[in-house]
Amino acid sequence: MTDDSKTTVSAVVLPEDPKQESISLNVDKVYTKDELLLHSTDGDIWLAIDGTVYDLTAFSEEHPGGKKILLSVAGTDASKKYRKYHGDNILQRYAKDFKIGTLKIEEVNVSKGFFSRFKKKQ
Repeated sequence: MTDDSKTTVSAVVLPEDPKQESISLNVDKVYTKDELLLHSTDGDIWLAIDGTVYDLTAFSEEHPGGKKILLSVAGTDASKKYRKYHGDNILQRYAKDFKIGTLKIEEVNVSKGFFSRFKKKQ
């Protein structure tokens, strides 16, 4: 018999100092671009690649290109820069360790453009 049910993965990170609050992580969480932008400093490096949000803070010291590269794209959608230097195999190797959620797809207002004002109305 096979189990076709969907599983939600979540975790609780317990702090080293028992006086601090525990941090609940849910890899199904959806983040906005504004939330992503809040994590763009040394010691707090989040970025998105292909709609998936990663917390690379712990990995920043190990990154072969250096922390400076990650800081330059922290808080943003880094898909284009990632694709320039990496293949899918890197994401497959590290995703489970650093994925924290997905990036909310925001609707884009498409401007009708300047010339649409002059279009004949029927």
